[in-house]
Amino acid sequence: MRPALNPNKVQPLSQWQSLPNGEWLQQQVEASMTEWWPKLFGYHLLKLGPLATSLTSSGCPIPHQMGLDPVQGAVRAQLHALPFKGASIDACVAPFCLEFQQDPHGLLREIDRVMICGGHLVLIGFSAISPLALGYMLPHLRQRPPWTGRMFQPSRVADWLGVLGYRIVEQQPLTLHSFMVNPERFGALRHTVEAALPMWGSVYMLVAQKMACPLTPVRSKWRAPRPLLINPIADLASYQDDNPRRSAQDEG
Repeated sequence: MRPALNPNKVQPLSQWQSLPNGEWLQQQVEASMTEWWPKLFGYHLLKLGPLATSLTSSGCPIPHQMGLDPVQGAVRAQLHALPFKGASIDACVAPFCLEFQQDPHGLLREIDRVMICGGHLVLIGFSAISPLALGYMLPHLRQRPPWTGRMFQPSRVADWLGVLGYRIVEQQPLTLHSFMVNPERFGALRHTVEAALPMWGSVYMLVAQKMACPLTPVRSKWRAPRPLLINPIADLASYQDDNPRRSAQDEG
């Protein structure tokens, strides 16, 4: 298995139109997210990456929604250096971010840093074992997205999330397509294959919930040292018996 860290510099996606059949793919993603927007709750929703900022999230009840894009987002910053304090984000949606990051592990750790305990993370990505991977065999496609990025199996991404303390709530394929031809061609056949072989889906969605929470140590309060008394009543009686003897000795 190849390491996740990419030694080569990767150019992130800037818009859905950068992908073949990008507008069609955006419609597929938005249709799948329609079910999940009402299930995300909290105060702050982070839409990570330029593709996420284009998604319609009006069905999400979270009041404060912000899109992060290094160029045109409401928040402009790099994905691997999020400008938020720890445990401040209730939900995060990141479509096709891991594939176009040089260090996908680092990106997940950065997302985990800003997520609250119990928060939800929605990852959408390209599957490495799917008809889409056939494009790597064609030299003229290797220079075009999505084949310029790295594709990972959904089970591998789920293992990464498990190490970070996340529970997989939902894992589902979104579509099965090679993205080399028009998706409208052989539409009936594609739907039949999608229903029969869901594990071969070209695009997947993972919904995970952060379960591991850091424990804050409780500091003990400072108290003045007190003398150790094994039996206070016996010690007090012994003191009273010895006190008259000491007085008599002092008078003599």
